[in-house]
Amino acid sequence: MKKIVKTLIEKFLRAWPSVALAGRWPNYPNISLMRKLHKIHLSTKQLKTIATTVQTKAPCKLLVFGLGNDSVFWSSINRNGTTVFIEDNPLWFRKITGRSKDLKVFVVDYKTQRKDWKILLESPSMLHMTLSDEVETVRWDVILIDAPEGWNDESPGRMKSICLSSRLIGDSGDIFVHDCNRDVEDVYCNTFLKKENLVREIDAPNGLLRHYKIISCST
Repeated sequence: MKKIVKTLIEKFLRAWPSVALAGRWPNYPNISLMRKLHKIHLSTKQLKTIATTVQTKAPCKLLVFGLGNDSVFWSSINRNGTTVFIEDNPLWFRKITGRSKDLKVFVVDYKTQRKDWKILLESPSMLHMTLSDEVETVRWDVILIDAPEGWNDESPGRMKSICLSSRLIGDSGDIFVHDCNRDVEDVYCNTFLKKENLVREIDAPNGLLRHYKIISCST
């Protein structure tokens, strides 16, 4: 009986109340529960660190590269602010917007492959990408980079999202980059976000998160 009750409770909480709870009160227990039920890759500590920064600035301008099971959470903690998502994967777009229709999402095509990261690094002009005016004309307070995919050579890689973020971030803005344990993320962060702007690193089994504070908009 206890097992049945536990299963029913988990099914109920998985239907987004756990996300709403964490969004309203983003403490460790609530974030941990949300992460477990929705299979979010960022660790509880990583989620909490980003959430604290957003809350400190909220209502703020938050730009997130990548839709995922945590998208509603980011929109929720930035209450009365502007939260925009950039997504290139049609499957994730349909999945997340299908159950969360209020999210502001722009679909893009990076037109890159991770295997070309060295060539692109030597030709920065090839990293240019035209985005909607609703993204381009804003200087963002917080940017989270957790997309596009960069786990193999055929995937788009995060070369453009990291480069773009260095241009779109506002003065004294915060940029969080996930999976910096990988070579591409590491090199591109060092190149465009600069080591001297690194605030902290939070390691976890699913990837290293870096936090940068960009005092000057220039790169």
